[in-house]
Amino acid sequence: MVERLPERPDVVVVGAGAAGLAAARSLTEGGCTVLVLEAGPAIGGRCFAESDTFGVPFDHGGAWMHSAATNPLVPLAERAGFTIHKRPWTYGRVHISGRDLSGAEMRAYEDYLGVMWDAVDTPVPGGRDVAAADLLPESPWRDTARHWIAQFDSVDADQVSSGDRAAYENAEGDWLLAEGLGTLIARLGAKALVRLNCPVTAIDWSGHRIAVTTPDGSVETDKVVVTVSTGVLAAERIAFAPRLPDAKLDAIADLPTGLLNKAGLLLDSGALDVHEGYLADYHAGGEQFCSLLFGFCGTDLAVGFVAGRFGQELEAEGAGATTDFCLEGLRALFGSDAPKHVRKTHETAWMSNPLALGSYSAARPGRSQARPVLAEPIDGRLFFAGEATIPSAYATVHGAHLSGIEAARAILSLRD
Repeated sequence: MVERLPERPDVVVVGAGAAGLAAARSLTEGGCTVLVLEAGPAIGGRCFAESDTFGVPFDHGGAWMHSAATNPLVPLAERAGFTIHKRPWTYGRVHISGRDLSGAEMRAYEDYLGVMWDAVDTPVPGGRDVAAADLLPESPWRDTARHWIAQFDSVDADQVSSGDRAAYENAEGDWLLAEGLGTLIARLGAKALVRLNCPVTAIDWSGHRIAVTTPDGSVETDKVVVTVSTGVLAAERIAFAPRLPDAKLDAIADLPTGLLNKAGLLLDSGALDVHEGYLADYHAGGEQFCSLLFGFCGTDLAVGFVAGRFGQELEAEGAGATTDFCLEGLRALFGSDAPKHVRKTHETAWMSNPLALGSYSAARPGRSQARPVLAEPIDGRLFFAGEATIPSAYATVHGAHLSGIEAARAILSLRD
C-alpha cells in the first residue's frame, strides 16, 4: 500500500538534487514544513555517487568542487570529515590525428589552452554576446583544444554564449572527494522529508493554494520550488496550469541542457605508467575527442569524458559506444595492449535519462541574460532553482546548492 502524501506542507520542492535538498534544508531551518518530491529512486539527482560498480566511489554526474577557494561545499565537506584530494591534473600524453605530440608540442598545446580560456572568458567589448567559437585565437591547436569547451559547458563552442562564460565567477581549485561528491550531497540532504519514485506530473497554481499532482496523489501547498533540469522543463514533463509566462518559456529554451558523459575504466594496478592527476587527450579528428583522467583519488579508476554533439552521437549509437571510443583512445595513447588491463567499465547516458534529459545547462549565444529570467519567482508562489538559474556558478554542484538556498531565502523573506 502506498503511504499517503503529507497534507498541506508549507512548501513542496520538486526534485531532490543538490538544489532541492539545499532549499529543503534552509526552509526547514527557517521554520517551514517541507515536502520534497523526487522522481527517481534516490536523492542526489545529477550528483550521485555509488561504490557497487567499481568497489570505490564513482560519481556518475557532478564530481568536482570547482572554484574550491570560494565553494561553500568545501567547508561542509571538511566539517563532515570527508577526504579532499587537491592534486592538480597535468598532461602526460596527447594524441592528435594519428600521432603523439612531442614534449615541446604538448607544452605548446597546454599553453594554448590557457590562452583559449582567457579569450572566451573575457567580456567582449561593447557587451556583445557572441558564440565562444568566435573568440578562439588562431593556433595549430585550436581545432583540438576547442573540444574542452564542450567538456566544461556541455555544448560545443559554437553553441556557447560568451556572455554566459564571462559571468561565471571562477576561483582557484578544482578538488575531488574520495568518498564522492554525490555522497556529500546525500549526507547534507539526509534529514529532508523526501518521497522517492514520485514524479510530479502537474502543478496547478490557478487557485488560492497550489495543487501538485503525482502518481501517488495530489498535495496542496502555499509555495513550490521547481529544481528540475531545463531539459525536463522544455520537454513539458510537468504540466503547469496556467502555463508558464512566455518570458519563462523563452528562458528555458535559451538554456538547453547539453551533455557530458563519462566512461569509468577500472585498471589493473600499476599496469600503465600513470598516477593520480595524470591527464591525456585523444583527438581522432573532426568532432571525435575525449579526455582520459587517471588515478581518481589515488585509486585505479580512470574516467574518459565525451561531450557536446559527439557525446550525443555516441550515446545515440547505443550502450557501449562511449566506452569503446575511450578504449580506442587508451589504445592510441598507451599502445595496443592497454585495453587488456581494463578490468571493468561503466558509462553514463545522461541525455537519455528521463529524469535529467542531459547533464547541465548552457546559454545560447546572445542569450546570456536568460538565467536571471529563469530564476525569477512567479506570483510569489512559484520559485525556480538549480544550476541553470545562477549565472555566477552555472553547470556546477555548488551553483545548484547556492540556488536552492537563494530560493529558500526568497520564500522566508515573504514570511517576515
